[in-house]
Amino acid sequence: MSLLALTQISGFHEGMDIYSSEPTSETVASGGLAGLVATGVMSALLVAADVTGMMNYEPPRKIIDKFLPRFPVPLRDAAAVLAHFGYGAAGGCLYAVVRRKQATSGAGLAYGALVWAVGYEGWLPAMGILPPAHRDKAGRAVTMLAAHLLYGAVLGKALGRRVLAERVPAELGGASAPSGNVYPLDLPSRLPDSYVSYLAAKDPAFTATVLPVLEQSAATEEHGVHVRFVPGGVQALVDPAVPYPQVTEGVD
Repeated sequence: MSLLALTQISGFHEGMDIYSSEPTSETVASGGLAGLVATGVMSALLVAADVTGMMNYEPPRKIIDKFLPRFPVPLRDAAAVLAHFGYGAAGGCLYAVVRRKQATSGAGLAYGALVWAVGYEGWLPAMGILPPAHRDKAGRAVTMLAAHLLYGAVLGKALGRRVLAERVPAELGGASAPSGNVYPLDLPSRLPDSYVSYLAAKDPAFTATVLPVLEQSAATEEHGVHVRFVPGGVQALVDPAVPYPQVTEGVD
């Protein structure tokens, strides 16, 4: 039996990043792209708030006006947009690097709240750009908090379903593995994060056997999955004794 199986049978797999590895360029790139997408969605909310009068003079523009007051207005507008999306992309890269691969559904929301707190209760007031959020105008404070929560939710959704599986054999893609022995493994988006994480770094034969059962469990969201190691192979079944969406292992 593998060390991984022993660890999971002992019950230590829950909440642990058992597939931890060094960040790769693919990890950072995926985070940056997801950050751009999340920033775009967030921006739609900011524009709507601006149109309805809840918040005029958006923070990105205030930041540019603080540092580049002599720039012509069109250049300041363009710089504000670039800074806004650049900041969002950088936040996505950071999230992709530091997040645990067995992330919960609330991880993105928590990250968005953290980014908001660091900015709107931290460095923005410290630099005299905005008052602290708890003393700011109610419309702007509420809008920016909601926008950052939306940013985090979209970011978490975009990255939570994609696992950059370390040590995945190249046979999964029918091509040579990229540098660093990393191959991006895309699993069905309907699988919960814990199932995606469980299959990371599994060999193709194991995945082909277990994946249909994980999909069956995810379709009903009632019971988890028990994986049995039997002579010459592995079996998997939806087990009422296993809470959803957990996976247990045993040896028969």
